[in-house]
Amino acid sequence: MSSAKSVVEAAVFAALVAKVTGATVYQDAPENAEGDLVIIGDMKSARLPGKEASADRSVTLSVVAIVNAEERAPLLALQEQCDEALDGTELDVPGWVIRGQFDDDDAVLSDDGASYTGVSSYTFLALAD
Repeated sequence: MSSAKSVVEAAVFAALVAKVTGATVYQDAPENAEGDLVIIGDMKSARLPGKEASADRSVTLSVVAIVNAEERAPLLALQEQCDEALDGTELDVPGWVIRGQFDDDDAVLSDDGASYTGVSSYTFLALAD
């Protein structure tokens, strides 16, 4: 059985690839990646409170969106696509029930004013069947 974190990461990647247009989606972006990007960032998992030892976990992850633009609107549109893919959804993974919810996000202008970066946080409840 795969760990909840691995399963959630793969399912999130597939969901983002299916919904995101106009940007490249990466689990691990190469150093020379160019253009608008969506990257699965930091992940953290925790055992569910009050549960005995099991594979079930709460998995929190960040989705980083980077847009080369001098205005915020393209970043917000890209973050909206990520939300549509992940917020309130049940991700289809054999042997698992995975439900996600949006936690929070930000949208920050780069120091040179030529791009925006947004980080959205999501929490997934991953239950092994």
